[in-house]
Amino acid sequence: MQKTADKLYQFSMYIPPMDFTIHQYLLATDPAILFAAGTAQQAASILPEVQKVLGERPLKYVFVSHMESDEVGGIFAIRRAYPNVQVICGRLAARELPGWGYEGAVLAQAGGGTLRDGELDLQFIDYPAEVHDQDGIIAIDRTSGILYSADLFLRYGNGVGQVIDGNWAEEVASIDEARVPVDAKRDALKAALAQVNPSLLAVGHGFCIRCH
Repeated sequence: MQKTADKLYQFSMYIPPMDFTIHQYLLATDPAILFAAGTAQQAASILPEVQKVLGERPLKYVFVSHMESDEVGGIFAIRRAYPNVQVICGRLAARELPGWGYEGAVLAQAGGGTLRDGELDLQFIDYPAEVHDQDGIIAIDRTSGILYSADLFLRYGNGVGQVIDGNWAEEVASIDEARVPVDAKRDALKAALAQVNPSLLAVGHGFCIRCH
């Protein structure tokens, strides 16, 4: 566990053969939110650390960007530890989760939507995730300026506890057809990202980016 920013805790797994890092993040605000459930194994390994940080406070939300095992696979383990947790996800994931047998609370969101609760002020952006170009979402907490970007700004390498400097406009401009293959969806995503001004990109894979 690494403390990446104020109230932001990073849980990471580096896979040397792939030179690839997978992250989850706990934003220990009131209420608290976990960005990415991780795989079932990852969730089981980080839950003691989450509980250590939160103490007696509950984990109210878990954010699922899109339907991949490293985003949603640990959702059952998390709900066992926090039975009242609410999953925030896109509309596709909200339809898919009951088919997995998930019976917890699910809050379906789409780009342009917001959620304000205590210290959290979340704004959602439509994200056409690579897997089957599915309709996912990413989220920025406007209180802290932290944007959870899922797979969007993926970099290879050992990113455990690492934060690099970057230019936000250049990061947005770098989104190409390899990341979002459909031109109209890529253009819409870039236009939406141009309307926000994050101070930190909490990436799903690779190196967090301090934006300038």
